[in-house]
Amino acid sequence: MRLYEEGRPRLGRFRRLHTGKVITSMLNRKSAGEWCRGGIRLSGPLLCESVGGAEVIEGLGRVAAVCRETLGGGPRIRRPLAEGSSLDIVEITCCDDRRSFRPPVLVSGPKAGVTRMLLVRSGGFLARVNGREEFTDPVTGFVLRQGDEVAFAHPAHTRDISTMLDLGLDVYGDVCGDLLPPAQNPVVPVTAALDLAHRRLVSACRAGIDGFEVAERVHHLLTTVPTPHTPARTGRRAATVQAHRRLVDHTRAVLIDGPLTVSLEELGRQVGCSPFHLSRVFHQVTGQTLNRYRNQLRVRAVAEDLAGGHSSLRTLAATYGFADQAHLTRVFRQHTGQVPSAVRAMLRPAGPGERI
Repeated sequence: MRLYEEGRPRLGRFRRLHTGKVITSMLNRKSAGEWCRGGIRLSGPLLCESVGGAEVIEGLGRVAAVCRETLGGGPRIRRPLAEGSSLDIVEITCCDDRRSFRPPVLVSGPKAGVTRMLLVRSGGFLARVNGREEFTDPVTGFVLRQGDEVAFAHPAHTRDISTMLDLGLDVYGDVCGDLLPPAQNPVVPVTAALDLAHRRLVSACRAGIDGFEVAERVHHLLTTVPTPHTPARTGRRAATVQAHRRLVDHTRAVLIDGPLTVSLEELGRQVGCSPFHLSRVFHQVTGQTLNRYRNQLRVRAVAEDLAGGHSSLRTLAATYGFADQAHLTRVFRQHTGQVPSAVRAMLRPAGPGERI
């Protein structure tokens, strides 16, 4: 919402006409191709009326109070997407920029036994699971078990949006045991198939579907989970291995922080090493090249914007550093097997019962 018009100062009062859509935006951070100039942003129909400055300040104070209540004292919003006796799906929007880890918490749920899967749609954060640190972004998710100890930090300053799936072991126990990574390695590589299944699940839940279809879509999502990458043994000292992992996590945080138009040379300068060393270490730790990883981030950022209603591929190509619209379409198809228009149709707010 703008409190002014170009060339003409304007003050306004707003009141919410639609509930349940409070969104916080980071200060001076780029989101969906536009610069946010800070503060609280409300999504949904709003009514503006001309009033005095005192009423504007009072109104902003009320909005801040609503957000504090919604976030429970912290910069996080939880939005339930689906709930059942053995399955909970929650969307989490977090605007934390705290670089140090928050106090750890134990994974627990309303069910007697639960496996928790966390998949990121945009942004990224650092997770410490039972002492193991892993940067998590749209290319990497992770799985938690009941009793795991987890803490989070946010080296990137962008807002992150994630989906948390709590899977009851009474129904999903066998599936989790067969398809999800072992407890000692909680990392889930997010392939194009898993990412698309995740985004389609969120879109369908928002549109409103029954428990039967939710369960079927979740089972389909679980079948797309790939085998985690295991870095090759190099004979290097443990301290060197840890230093390389920290370098990779730092690099991923810098890319998430944006812009994704950054050059390899500039990326090397930001993380403090040569482009050659950075490329070699990144490939060794992750099993993929920096270019492929960056393209995955760009493709998934485009998918997130398409799901949000953005339709101009030319604008998205410029925003995320593609040479032109044809280049965006070509890279998008290479990574997803689909053209952007097809994925946009898949992620539109459709009715229940559509093909999974």
